[in-house]
Amino acid sequence: MDSPAFIADAFALGAAHCVALVEDHGGLLLSLLITGLLGSATHCVGMCGPLVLAQTGAVLEGIPASGMREWHRVKSGVLLPYHLGRATTYAALGALAAGLFGLMASPRVAGIVGAALLVAAAIGFVGYALPRLGLRLPLAASPAWAGAVERVAKPLFARPVGVRGYLLGVALGFIPCGLVYAALAAAASTGSPLAGFAGMLAFALGTMPALMGLGIAGGWAAARFRSASARILPILFLANAAFLLFLAYGLAKPAFDAGIGGRFELVGPDRRTVTDADFRGKALLVYFGYTFCPDVCPTSLIQIADGIDLLPEAERPKVAAIFVTVDPARDTPELLAEYTRHFHPQLVGLSGAPEQVAAAARAYHVFYNRVEGQGAAEYLMDHTTLVYLMGPDGRYLRSFPHDVDPAVLAEALARATKDIP
Repeated sequence: MDSPAFIADAFALGAAHCVALVEDHGGLLLSLLITGLLGSATHCVGMCGPLVLAQTGAVLEGIPASGMREWHRVKSGVLLPYHLGRATTYAALGALAAGLFGLMASPRVAGIVGAALLVAAAIGFVGYALPRLGLRLPLAASPAWAGAVERVAKPLFARPVGVRGYLLGVALGFIPCGLVYAALAAAASTGSPLAGFAGMLAFALGTMPALMGLGIAGGWAAARFRSASARILPILFLANAAFLLFLAYGLAKPAFDAGIGGRFELVGPDRRTVTDADFRGKALLVYFGYTFCPDVCPTSLIQIADGIDLLPEAERPKVAAIFVTVDPARDTPELLAEYTRHFHPQLVGLSGAPEQVAAAARAYHVFYNRVEGQGAAEYLMDHTTLVYLMGPDGRYLRSFPHDVDPAVLAEALARATKDIP
């Protein structure tokens, strides 16, 4: 094998993975980096500050006073091996948590759990911004492993340089910390070990500047900085929490949408059984309503018809549209056939037994309810008025309001049919 070519291919593959990582999770990576920067300026300086100052002092004690120079103090305060050790632990935990999360078999469950993790992370950050609310992550109390971490780390404080400093950082990376738990929850939500690794690495890098500054400047300067930053950082924490909630919405919406649609068995105009499988290979518009509807249903069907007609004539056969009654007691297949004929030739009216209609409505998360009028035959149906667009494979694509602009509908249909031969 040609070694230079192999190395070039390896670098190209690595670069492609990095580009994909940034494209897919760039917002979360940036959020975790900012979280580390903000958190280190307040929380980390307060919690880990004594550990950093103790290490700085221990390193300086090993330098003879006669040979002490200013750069020794700076070098001792940076504590690079210690911070690299912390970053190793955080990144490994991020990869592990995201990998375990990614093993979930159901994409829908994974999306919901991922959104829940991001919400938990947002709550954690709000807890730091508004401590008077008393918000704490569930693991904020010292867990069982805290004592074990202390026993492992204590001997390494004697001379925390080189490998010993690195191992001390690895050990102290397991210190119970609500901020770390919040960042870990956000990283785990990616479901990708590489993204989880990169996310927690970004968080660790964000925590380094303030802790390194503390080691170099000492406790007095750090206290003044904390006092000056305390006014603005809570606002930034809240903004970061809001961004995580936005990401959670992005994960949760497709997860809930994934439950829309599915198998149905209804009765067509010729009283033959019609199922969802009959519409495979076409973009399908689905609307639930009833023929006695005074205004909303006719409006919806007109918009659907106009949306189909805005497509090029050659593309229209790639689209199907069904009008499912929520009033099977009055809407017979024959009545539905006559009713839908007034709107568009591609619109098919479907009815069925009450239990068949109910099953189809459940599949599309459609609500309907009878509202009594003056007489036994005079009633209306309260019902969901969304127009659903399903792909050629039967999967849910999106929904529209009942008065959707036909041009918007036509554009969505064009995208849904572009790969249909």
